[in-house]
Amino acid sequence: MKKLLPMLLVLALLLAAGCTPATENPPQTTGTATQTATPVPEKIDASEVDVLTEQWIVTERSFTSETEYKAETVLLDVEFKNRKTGTTLLIPGFWDGDNTFRVRFAPTECGIWDYTTKCDGDTSINGLTGTVGANPYTGDLEIYKRGFVKTVSGTKHFMYNDGTPFFYLGDTHWTMLKEEFDTLGKSGEGKVEGTSHFKYIVDKRVEQGFTVYQSEPIGITATLNDGVVNKNDIKGLQKADQYFQYIAEKGLVHANAQFFYTTTMTDKLINNTALLKDISHHWVARFGAYPVLWTLAQEIDNDNFAESNKSSAFTYQNNPWVKVAEYIHQFDAYQHPLTGHQEHTHYTTVTGKGTNADVKVGISAFFSSQVTQATGHSWYAAQWKPKDLTINAQIGDDVPKDYWNSPKVGVNYEGAYEQLATKNFGARAQAWITYLSGFRGYGYGVQDIWYYNSTYEADTTANDGVDKITPKDKRMKWPASIELPSAYQLGYLRSFFESFDWWNLVPDFNDQKVFKPLNAKDVFYVCSAKGDEIVVVYFYSFTKATGTVLGLNGTYTAQWFNPRTNEYTSIGEINADASGWSVPERPEAEDFVLLLKKK
Repeated sequence: MKKLLPMLLVLALLLAAGCTPATENPPQTTGTATQTATPVPEKIDASEVDVLTEQWIVTERSFTSETEYKAETVLLDVEFKNRKTGTTLLIPGFWDGDNTFRVRFAPTECGIWDYTTKCDGDTSINGLTGTVGANPYTGDLEIYKRGFVKTVSGTKHFMYNDGTPFFYLGDTHWTMLKEEFDTLGKSGEGKVEGTSHFKYIVDKRVEQGFTVYQSEPIGITATLNDGVVNKNDIKGLQKADQYFQYIAEKGLVHANAQFFYTTTMTDKLINNTALLKDISHHWVARFGAYPVLWTLAQEIDNDNFAESNKSSAFTYQNNPWVKVAEYIHQFDAYQHPLTGHQEHTHYTTVTGKGTNADVKVGISAFFSSQVTQATGHSWYAAQWKPKDLTINAQIGDDVPKDYWNSPKVGVNYEGAYEQLATKNFGARAQAWITYLSGFRGYGYGVQDIWYYNSTYEADTTANDGVDKITPKDKRMKWPASIELPSAYQLGYLRSFFESFDWWNLVPDFNDQKVFKPLNAKDVFYVCSAKGDEIVVVYFYSFTKATGTVLGLNGTYTAQWFNPRTNEYTSIGEINADASGWSVPERPEAEDFVLLLKKK
């Protein structure tokens, strides 16, 4: 007993620890969320270091050169080494105008980090030393309690650094940098309370349950497609700093695209990849210490914008964004998950399966193992919309199967946007269909938020098979868009999945090994299951008809979940075996979710 008590004390200290180690390969999560127990670190006093922060929280150090620059013609890197563990990170720094250079660093471990600057081209900022102290994070944001989001090869979901599964629910802002930071803008004045259009939306999305902010640099007041960061670019990049910092402060993961829109890739950069390397260094240096996901650019695979692109057309075989990915991977000490925003699945999937017959090459530019190894590409950002993802018929499974069969994480990064190509039902249904088809993330979008002040297809009427979306619908402004029921209903969806180990669900597709519909006319559905322990079926046809659940063995609790109201209705306990259980009618002729849990 005397030996046992000290062991119990140590165990208690381990469990109480607030500082988690950085793990290159977090443990697999096949049962419950992983909790990593670590020793309690010694608390550092501010007097011991030059600057004190908390684990995973970015801190900034600045260095003054003896030379005043007009452009970033020398590159700064800073080596950080944890004094106790020996962990060493080479963090890129960046020129921030005139004679100022900066480095942003988020400590992956607690302790004292010694740093040394490295700049071959400027001796006045080379070899400078200092210290950064990191204590355990004391806040309540999951991204800092558990560490930056990672991927593990062969695991189909994102996870925090400590191995806990991360639920990806994204909101789309392709023109984030056009959203007013210091005012509400004309659309918001008198409609919402606050002083910032941008901050209001971020705060609301956090409240609604979103975990990811998806953005493009469309509207950035910096011209980076010349391959040089010059003094004219700095003000625009400093403006972007404010947006990135606020998103990070609110605990969202920022899926951000690099540099500029796809069509502005120039011959100069295609033919001189050294310039691509330099601006990649700057982008990673400026934003890489925040909780981010790299998405490269918009619809990059086979250059479906070739007709409007004045630069040389590229294919998946000579794609300059692959070089950008390689450089980002090289400079990013945190190894944030990296992908490229894909074209519509009509044009590109993983291997080309599910693409339209008239597409000659539908393979992803990042499919090969050689490209994966060089770039660190670790997830797919698909664009699966109701053209393929039908909401008024049974879905085909070629597209989701192609992503599920890949060892990488798949996200339906761009669906049909509400009030542009769909309405409430479509925005909700495609999310449920996405998650139960094996994708581990969904990018929601709504008019005047996905693209601020957009006139895209504004004068045409769209039809998603269920609803018509008129020009009047498309004129909806963001103060109304942000309060549409669909965003709240996606929060309900997240809560539903997080009530059990959602990451262990395996899609049934149309194989009918788990669920067999009553008939193809009345029952449109999508189904996933965890063996015979958990079964989830989403019904989205406007009838009460259901079908039969197969492969059960034992006693189960059965419930209906209303995805519109966040309410559960008990069906009761059922006893079932492999011969099947006949599902009762749905409560209403609307979309409903069936949840079975084995007792």
